[in-house]
Amino acid sequence: MSKATNFIILILVLTSLIPVNYSLAYNISSDPRLLFWLVPWGPSNGTYENLLPYLQNLVVGIVFPFNTYNLGNENVSLQQALNYGNNEYWISEQLSKLDMLYNSSNLLFINFFLTTDNWRGYLTNVTHAQMLLLNYTLHKIANVTNGGEKLAVGVSEMNDLSNYGYYEVYSLIKQILPNAKLFYYTDLGQSVSSVESVFEYLQSNGITLNYIGYDVYPYPSYSYVNGIISIPNNYVNQILDLENFANQQGVSFFIGEIGFRDGDIKGYINPASTTYIDFNSTIGYQDTINYYEDVISQLNSMAINLIGIWNYNGWNGDPFGLWDNPYFNQLLEFVGIHPVKIAKIDVVSTFPYYYINGTIYNVNRTYVVILPANITLINEKYINSTSRLILTNVTINGNSTSRSFVINQQGEYTIMANYVIQYYVTTNVNVSAYVNGIKEELSSGWYNRGSIIQVFPQIIPISQYEIYNITRTFNFIVDYPMPIKIPYIVEYYVNVNFTGPPILAIINGTNRTLVSGYYPAGTIIEIPMYEYLNPYARLEIFSLPQKFIVNASLQVDIKAISQFLVLINLPNGSISGWYNNGSVIVIPKVIKVNGTTYILNGSDEIEITHPLFITPEYIKLVNNTETTTETTTNIITNSQPSTTLNSNTITLNSSSSTMLNSSITITQTLISHNTLNTTALILIIILTITAIIVVIIIAIRRQ
Repeated sequence: MSKATNFIILILVLTSLIPVNYSLAYNISSDPRLLFWLVPWGPSNGTYENLLPYLQNLVVGIVFPFNTYNLGNENVSLQQALNYGNNEYWISEQLSKLDMLYNSSNLLFINFFLTTDNWRGYLTNVTHAQMLLLNYTLHKIANVTNGGEKLAVGVSEMNDLSNYGYYEVYSLIKQILPNAKLFYYTDLGQSVSSVESVFEYLQSNGITLNYIGYDVYPYPSYSYVNGIISIPNNYVNQILDLENFANQQGVSFFIGEIGFRDGDIKGYINPASTTYIDFNSTIGYQDTINYYEDVISQLNSMAINLIGIWNYNGWNGDPFGLWDNPYFNQLLEFVGIHPVKIAKIDVVSTFPYYYINGTIYNVNRTYVVILPANITLINEKYINSTSRLILTNVTINGNSTSRSFVINQQGEYTIMANYVIQYYVTTNVNVSAYVNGIKEELSSGWYNRGSIIQVFPQIIPISQYEIYNITRTFNFIVDYPMPIKIPYIVEYYVNVNFTGPPILAIINGTNRTLVSGYYPAGTIIEIPMYEYLNPYARLEIFSLPQKFIVNASLQVDIKAISQFLVLINLPNGSISGWYNNGSVIVIPKVIKVNGTTYILNGSDEIEITHPLFITPEYIKLVNNTETTTETTTNIITNSQPSTTLNSNTITLNSSSSTMLNSSITITQTLISHNTLNTTALILIIILTITAIIVVIIIAIRRQ
């Protein structure tokens, strides 16, 4: 809090404690309304804040003065006019008062002094620079007041201005502030007929003044009788004549100003003069208040209830203001204005407005409000369908509070309302993610601007047999409303129905073990008809389907038969090939070759339970005499995994065969029975080499 503000508050406190011993000279029949004019000059200490406890019952007028006299009629730019003299500073000062007071007031007067370098009453026409400044200021006011709502706007004491000059000014005001009412008041030196002429001229051009009036500085003096002052009769009659005209026209009459030199015991003599006659701080301030009460009572008896006074004494030695009169509150209470509890409130926020007692106030400005004050901050505001502001926290003088609270105690309050901008983010899939380092569920919704989001690899179940597989980290920053497409792979469950050990399949061109599990959509799987376990053993695979593309969940039914490489050397040739595990080969018991008969010595059934290379023992008959052919048997064993497979019986008689199906469990074994027969040995070597080459070729294809 500044020293100046502390000083003002001290004055308010002290003035409320000073006893009043003055007896009223008049009794007023009804409470008049004081119009309190605020000027921009004087100490920069917010002197008008003395009014703040009374604002509910005061009418405040804000004076916008311009330095323009020496600019003449030159065709200057707006910026040149603003830079001239105090124009830019004064306009800024008065706009700040308007900002603070507007929401707390039911009616505000705006008075334009088109020049201050000399008396404005001498102006005969309006200059280009004056119209530039007027146009600029009116637009600034329009932005604050919605085109002039709750305003009465005009000029004063323009005694010598031409009728067209009045039209220029008021037509511009009406154009920019269409919702404002209009006023004009002048000094007693401008005749009633002159004011009537101005009113009628404007009315004939579509402009109606809602308020007309006089200010009261009687020359050479007020009447003074027995310590009571009054307006001389000739001026009373002049005032009443203009009041009657206003009543006939259906508009309001008011007194724009009355004034006395503050603290001058003889302030009633030549009251328009700024030269003190008898200043006395001990009794002069009380006398000044007495004089105001006398004149206000007299005007009240004339049915005049809106009366203007000044707030500051200082410009050019102007002594008419009352802000530092220690008995100022006595005058206010005399007209029925009693102080109320107030507080100064400043809401600092990026969001543009808030509510006090249901009325909208702008942020980042200081307001004086009557207590109790119910403060409500906007919780959320949608800028459009994809952007919004969200209230995150509120502090009052550094202490946290809710978004809605009541201020009951007088004082100064700084309210910090922090908002964040949120954008709507749409996602193609709901996932887990780190949002600003915190793990949470990520889905379509609102996220703070600048949020850093990291989606990590994960599996997202969609149904019992479908998943989305996010295989890599995906990062983004929320800088605007955005649709986010998180990359994922759709995978379907493939159920491999097979009781044996895993088998190999060609999956997207690569040999891989086929197991039950999830496979990416579009995966091409081909199950070969044969899987070679070694050069002498293989599986014959029956799959439904045999080759397929994974575009949905599916079941693959697989059956496999173990087969072994078999070579049987017979007197008339050989039998070779792949035979199912458990197959029974029936070989001929009698074979004739070139007239020679061979008789099988042993069983004609050979059961295939392992790879088999064999030359059965045949006896050659010579002249009907049995001759035994010697055979030698070598046995080599290799253990292989056990598998449940089908068994077949094959009878070799004139190429006919019979297949009998049954299920057995076998252990794959490699056994070789070789007869020392040169032909058979060569054939075995050839078949072995052939089998090895086949296995190598298949292995190469699968790579």
